[in-house]
Amino acid sequence: MLNTSVWEAVTWNVARAGGFTAFFLLTLAVALGLALSSHLQSNRWPRLINNELHNFVTLLALIFTGVHVLAVWLDPFTKFGWNEMLIPLASHYRPVWMALGIVGFYIGLAIGLSTLLRPIIGYTWWRRLHVLTLLLYALVIVHGIATGTDTRTWWGSAIYAFSVLLVGGLLLARLVRPIGARQGRPHPVLALATVILVALGTFWAGLGPLQPGWAATAATQSSTTNSATTQTAFPQSFSGNLEGQVRQNSSRFSGEVSIRMNMAISSGPAGNVQVFLRGQVANDNTLSITSSSVALLSDSGQPLYTGSLTQFDASNQWNMIANLNSTANNSQLQVQMKLQVDDSGQVSGTITGGNGASSSPNGNI
Repeated sequence: MLNTSVWEAVTWNVARAGGFTAFFLLTLAVALGLALSSHLQSNRWPRLINNELHNFVTLLALIFTGVHVLAVWLDPFTKFGWNEMLIPLASHYRPVWMALGIVGFYIGLAIGLSTLLRPIIGYTWWRRLHVLTLLLYALVIVHGIATGTDTRTWWGSAIYAFSVLLVGGLLLARLVRPIGARQGRPHPVLALATVILVALGTFWAGLGPLQPGWAATAATQSSTTNSATTQTAFPQSFSGNLEGQVRQNSSRFSGEVSIRMNMAISSGPAGNVQVFLRGQVANDNTLSITSSSVALLSDSGQPLYTGSLTQFDASNQWNMIANLNSTANNSQLQVQMKLQVDDSGQVSGTITGGNGASSSPNGNI
């Protein structure tokens, strides 16, 4: 039987691989659809084969999306419930960006179902529903960029850039010069709108998900579904014990390391603590921290305080101090954590909170 740390690694890596595979297949399916609608094909490649390939790739994209969703749900570190996986804005983790993926999943199912029901609903309605593929693509790529932990890696950014260039180029060709299309007239306004949307999306990605502080900002968007039924603040002074798990991912190419901790508070106010660290490994195997985020959550997973580390020392045990801001008002909270991490990825320690403040810079591991 797999132990917890191995099972976490399996589910997490399957979720990441399944998500990127599904996105790549979606990109290919959309590109094939645009090529088919523009009659961009060789006479030596029969249209029937193109249509069959398009349908097959679309089916594969849905299958790998299911793999991605199932692996995320099974991951013992993230602890998503089925309601968070299926109901938009119900997630405790980046609810807005998660909601885009959920809505995109439902749109994908609707488009797939419309293809099966095409003999019943007719070509006109099938074609109208098929236009939603572009909305599906937009929702999925924003979901992936904003939620994925590999967005800032060179290969993750390259995959998204390649996808946008491929789909965007084919869409512009379809709108500006629709050779052989049934409705063979150009759509310059839609083409201009496409260029503007791509430019705005690139601008947003550059200022948001590709920036070091994005993890702290995106993870703190609280869900309106949860806010009405859970606590809204921690005591201004408290202490408790911490127990949880730590996960570390590293890149052999860039030397970048990311560390995630998910811990529950006991013997104190009910709640959870999430810590995210990112840094570069030096030649002496020390980690120079480049960004961090800390979230203090209610027992149900609602973010109550968020911020970043101001002090970090791992010489003997992991000593961390973070300044946090309330998600509901202007109150501030400083927390100090003293942690022990074992080889199996289990973390335990203590946490104390008060209304002090610290401005010391991040330390190095």
